[in-house]
Amino acid sequence: MDPTTRRLLEAPIAPTLLALAAPNVLMLVSQVALNVLEAYFVGWLGADALAGVSVTFPLVMLMQTMSAGGMGGGVASAVARALGAGRRADASALVAHAIVIALAMAALFSAALLVGGPAIYRAMGARDGALAAALAYSNVIFAGAAAFWLFNTLASVVRGTGNMRLPAGVAVGGGALRTGGGGVGAEEAGVGRVAGGGAELPQAAARARSSNGMPRDLMADSAARRPRCAGR
Repeated sequence: MDPTTRRLLEAPIAPTLLALAAPNVLMLVSQVALNVLEAYFVGWLGADALAGVSVTFPLVMLMQTMSAGGMGGGVASAVARALGAGRRADASALVAHAIVIALAMAALFSAALLVGGPAIYRAMGARDGALAAALAYSNVIFAGAAAFWLFNTLASVVRGTGNMRLPAGVAVGGGALRTGGGGVGAEEAGVGRVAGGGAELPQAAARARSSNGMPRDLMADSAARRPRCAGR
């Protein structure tokens, strides 16, 4: 039995739960702080920019919570159950299917918001400058929807193995890039100012690139906890 599994089965319950939860708590605290900073940066650009980003926020959060919470929670749970039962082949198949579903959902979000964004934001009350700012921001975010979905899905796979630190570390590191990108974007002119205000796409891309190390982390782990994509 590998050390992580032994710890989950035999270690005291309260310290084990706290140790597993701490990285996620740190990640969530950093994300809240970054959202506040993002609003501050966009506020430099004026009322239209702030209003435009505000109408995109519910849809961005919908994508985030679906990929990290709804889909991600199911992926982590399924992978953990399969590995716990010693069904490594099933865990591998789950990883492959999760990636396919993530890419399909990303394509759906990208198509819906890139094509239907103007109508959606008009229905939400955006007009004139606010609408232009909303589209500038939204088009950058949802053109990179695949980065969001892949990062959150692969992070959930890693969490399913009991490794909570790696996804949290990648997210916090990406947040540092987001903070720098937001400050630079807020100082630029034109559409780039609005699109760069949140710097969500660079952050998600950095996360997705970093998440390529997650399967390698799994491969380096013990054989009992190593899901692989089917056919590899």
